[in-house]
Amino acid sequence: MRRRSLVLLLLCSLAVPTCLTAQSLGVIKPGGKEPTLSIGGLLQVQTEVGDRGDSRWANDNDRFYLRRARLNAIGKFLEEFDFKLEMDLAGTLANTSGLRAQLTDGYVNWNRRPDANIRIGQFKAPFGFEQLYADPRLFTMERSLVNDRLTVSRQLGMQVNGDLFEKRLSYAVGAFNGNGVNNNFNDDDRFLMAGRLSGVLWQGRLGGQSASWSLGGNAYSSEDTNIGAQPAEFGFDSTPSTPDWDNIFSGKRLGTGIDTQLQAGRFDFWAEALRTKWEPASHKPSASFESDGWYAQGSYYVIKDRLQVVLKAETFDPRTEADDDSTDTGTAGVNWYLKGHDLKLQVDYLRTRIENQDDQDKILARIQVIF
Repeated sequence: MRRRSLVLLLLCSLAVPTCLTAQSLGVIKPGGKEPTLSIGGLLQVQTEVGDRGDSRWANDNDRFYLRRARLNAIGKFLEEFDFKLEMDLAGTLANTSGLRAQLTDGYVNWNRRPDANIRIGQFKAPFGFEQLYADPRLFTMERSLVNDRLTVSRQLGMQVNGDLFEKRLSYAVGAFNGNGVNNNFNDDDRFLMAGRLSGVLWQGRLGGQSASWSLGGNAYSSEDTNIGAQPAEFGFDSTPSTPDWDNIFSGKRLGTGIDTQLQAGRFDFWAEALRTKWEPASHKPSASFESDGWYAQGSYYVIKDRLQVVLKAETFDPRTEADDDSTDTGTAGVNWYLKGHDLKLQVDYLRTRIENQDDQDKILARIQVIF
């Protein structure tokens, strides 16, 4: 009996480290009964040197920083539902003294019909091709300034989207609170309405390579009471009776955009133009004005699926009625794909020209890991 007890004790002692090792390696059992559950993340570690650049950067100090650090969980249920939950531990170009987690995506999607998915939660509103394109798959390290300034990014709301005619035509239309990311309220009782339509106009061969040409268009409309923290270059002030400009927008806005993409073998070309009409209730900076801009981008794989070069030209004008506030930027980039987008190195050189200011030269370098 004593010998049998010693054998059992020995087996138990050997089993404990094994269990601890499995825990430390992240062996996780789902709490629900979903058939698939994937846990992953994204790291973009980068550095920048040179001048300040455009208005998205706070100063010209050289630095190392985390551009994005994300964790996510994606799953599917047999009942024709899928979901995504993602948090961002670092996700801004601005100087930040205390990094903290915040929600990026959090939604549930009913996927029974490929021509009519229903999604509800927080996600990107269907406006702006470059804005909707996944962050880790972009060919340049930063989106164009006009996409950052004139799209509405992530919002809380609901949309219907789907693919038609064997995925030759795609659409999305939705209603959203309209007052930005991570705000669990609506600033008034009206919704931001947004919609996008895109399609493949032609598929065939070009220069002996398989090729396709796509065209898309989108629009949104919103009437707002309090949309805070707007970029200073717009000149919004909801309280003109006070001396300070608060950069809060209250009023009506209408955004429109058109984009096109050409893919032929190793070559990709993107172009997009965006415009927003603002009608501030305070008439500051004026009763009505427009902002617009565009970009054109070409990329080519010098070594197929390995080494890619990118050239991009863009412009943004926050107030077309003014003559001295536009920003023009040219970008030259190189991407080295060690393991596709899962592990890649990027280097971009940006030359920015701002009215009545010295030209700005900036170099960005990044290593990206998707896990």
